Amino acid sequence: RVPPSRGNMTSFLDTVRVGEAVAAPSELHTIDGQQSIAAALRKLEMYKVLSLPVVTTTRSSSKYLGTVSAADILLHLLFSEQFISALEELEKEKLSIKDFGHDIDDILQKPVKSLLGQRPESKLLFLVGPGAPLSTVVGHFAQGVHRVLVGTRSEAPSKHRLFSQSDAVRYLRRHLTHELVAPTARLTLEELGLAAAPQTMVTVSANDTALKAFQTLMSTRWTRKSSFNSTADDKCVWDLSALPVLDSKSRVVGTVSQSDLRGMAAENLHELLLPVLSFCEKRAGKKKPDTHHQVTVTPETTIGESISKVVDRRVHRAWIVDDGRLAGVLSLTDILSRFSTVDFSYLSYYQRSRL
Repeated sequence: RVPPSRGNMTSFLDTVRVGEAVAAPSELHTIDGQQSIAAALRKLEMYKVLSLPVVTTTRSSSKYLGTVSAADILLHLLFSEQFISALEELEKEKLSIKDFGHDIDDILQKPVKSLLGQRPESKLLFLVGPGAPLSTVVGHFAQGVHRVLVGTRSEAPSKHRLFSQSDAVRYLRRHLTHELVAPTARLTLEELGLAAAPQTMVTVSANDTALKAFQTLMSTRWTRKSSFNSTADDKCVWDLSALPVLDSKSRVVGTVSQSDLRGMAAENLHELLLPVLSFCEKRAGKKKPDTHHQVTVTPETTIGESISKVVDRRVHRAWIVDDGRLAGVLSLTDILSRFSTVDFSYLSYYQRSRL
């Protein structure tokens, strides 16, 4: 089958206003850039969120500086000699957990604004009006951004709302039978060109510690041209957001992702020494193996069915399995790219080069 023209899909996205797709309003939690990394960890844990907009506040106004996420904090720690040295001492039982906390305390007292820019997305925070078409937001997602703020400049930051790639895909799920959505939704991943295996597969072993798994995840990066800068030759470096965890027979037995950092706090950073699946289970509050993250599809699965699986299981990706072997990954960005005429051309390079 020949994929339908995306011109019709763009007209669908253009008719949907962002405000219509935003979930029920909830309070937006922010953090002042002068507050410490430890304070950011406490807020992330308290509100069970993965990121916080960073603001600078004066008596009369607040200004956004960017966003800080659990991944930003962990990246800062994972490549800190002081932090890694303290973890190694703890693993050798030369340090107690209490002494480990004392050893890394000065790292956590740095201002949270010092983390902005170490990952490209931390400096990219877009404010989109509720009356803007959904295609505008998808355009930002096409550049590697995972979330935007919805609101107006005249509103206080507390009135703004976060809108993520997950929100956009959930909205698509509710409209899979729409006459402009259904023709694409019925196509298989193979027909849409989403099932081609990458040249290099980056994975982690079920025997790895969470520390090693996250070091692999956060040191695996890829480069593409940036459309945020006027210089055509400028590049942006982007991180992977998840990796498959494989057993000794190369079967997918779990996923390690930035979402597994939800609930991390200064008091439990030592848990990075746990086996990766044990760490993920503990973060999820589960005692049994976490099958929640093991969502799989095949090249013959339709993209509509894939959307339903991802949304129903509340995950951000599905692993593509062919003849029982890992063949690729279907991300939220992949899904949105097939329902938009926005330029997602960088994805083809990313998909070919590495997973």
